[in-house]
Amino acid sequence: MAAPLQTRGSTSAAYRDAFRAVTSLWRETGLVALALIVQSLLTARMSGSKNSSGSLTAALIEIAVTILLVPYTMAIYRHVLGLRPESAQTLLNEAMRRKDLIAYHLGWFLIGILWARVAILPMAALGLLMIPAFVLTIWLTSRLFTVGPTLAIEGLEVTPQAAFRATAGQVWTIFYIGFRVALPLVALALLLGILVFASSDQPAGRAGTPPSILTEILILPFSLFGLVLRAVLEAQIFRELGLFSPRREVE
Repeated sequence: MAAPLQTRGSTSAAYRDAFRAVTSLWRETGLVALALIVQSLLTARMSGSKNSSGSLTAALIEIAVTILLVPYTMAIYRHVLGLRPESAQTLLNEAMRRKDLIAYHLGWFLIGILWARVAILPMAALGLLMIPAFVLTIWLTSRLFTVGPTLAIEGLEVTPQAAFRATAGQVWTIFYIGFRVALPLVALALLLGILVFASSDQPAGRAGTPPSILTEILILPFSLFGLVLRAVLEAQIFRELGLFSPRREVE
């Protein structure tokens, strides 16, 4: 039976481990930041394109960056769990070999794209379907929250199925922990975006305009740190549910 999760101190622990991961993995963090900046500039340039090829290229760039983020996530898992660090090249090779891990991350990418498309639809077209869809997404996210480390770390005795079962009865606790951790970061990012647009004469909704591009670039550190926080929480909850011990890693 999985150990009950403790919410007290979870926010401070997540931010502490996230800052430690960023500083310890500073080379990898710099490469990921560069990839996100290039992606932001390219997609912003293509956002004004009316043809389908521009949209397809932007989507392919996002998929490529999502795959490139997988080794970084693996490195964060290992750092939080206190495992032996691996080189970026080793982690990249390992990620390419683990098709299930790539599929897992691309699945979450597609869910994010789906919600982004749904968000721009009129509320009248969605009606009450938004509520059960939102609840289902929360449930699925929470139940699968500890699956990532099982797919990323070789030699663990725990299986993805066992990690999924361990989150039974913990759904709303995991959601509460994640919500508390994300709230300060989201609030700061929104405030920054509002300040940038408020200081500009350009319309707030027009993609590709200088304030829009500037906002995307300024929010990149928040996006990157959000990725780190997510991976840190996954590893922390994975450990707190009793799914990990140092003896389980195969050297």
